[in-house]
Amino acid sequence: MLDQNTFVETVREVSEIIRISQEPISKEKILSYFEDMELNEEQKEMVFQYFMTPHDKPMENIGQEEEEDKAVKQVKKSNAAQQESKVFQMYLDEMHALPSYAKEEMDKLYKRLLEGDERAVRMLSDAWLRRVLETAKKLVQNAGDLEDIIQEGNMALFLELTRLCGSGGDIDVEKALLTAVEAAMQKAISQLAGEDDDESAVIGRVSLVNEAKKYLTEENGREPSLAELLEYTKMTEDELKDVLLLIEKAL
Repeated sequence: MLDQNTFVETVREVSEIIRISQEPISKEKILSYFEDMELNEEQKEMVFQYFMTPHDKPMENIGQEEEEDKAVKQVKKSNAAQQESKVFQMYLDEMHALPSYAKEEMDKLYKRLLEGDERAVRMLSDAWLRRVLETAKKLVQNAGDLEDIIQEGNMALFLELTRLCGSGGDIDVEKALLTAVEAAMQKAISQLAGEDDDESAVIGRVSLVNEAKKYLTEENGREPSLAELLEYTKMTEDELKDVLLLIEKAL
């Protein structure tokens, strides 16, 4: 089974390697970092496609920035913004070229996913790209953060599809995917905005845990364990315990 924490950490490490690399990194080299995870061909292709989406802006060298005059810096920023815009536009064009499915077709794909059909993971991942984009646009106020938030949403989508594949049972797959995507986006938005210690961020974490408890209780027919809440919310154990304590005190 895919270890989600290891996978996420590896994705972030590879993203940084790609960011600082002076030369393009081949598909084989990218996938070599995941060779110990026993990904199937569908998962390998999804991982590679993830790295083809726009990545974080490179950090400017602070010393150089102090020496450059304002006009030069403005030109460099403009060029970087134009390049990122072009890459993002290519991503959008490719996304809109993917096939769309009617509700009946999506329901069949959800059923195939729960039955363990790994091909459904890739098909649903493609089918949900527009939904991820729409969700990001609703949640993101700073347009400059949109690409980063879409990345986080796509990663959460992939992890949740992998988790649900072959799980069986009577699960509302659409609700599970949307909850996972929104939770990842909200967490990323809070981190980008520096709101982790603000009251609004605390309220957001409380809401996330309450929603997680409600969803997991409905899915499993019992109160979720601490481990299940940790996996679902992607919080650290200390964060989750603090939020559970807040909820207990409120009750």
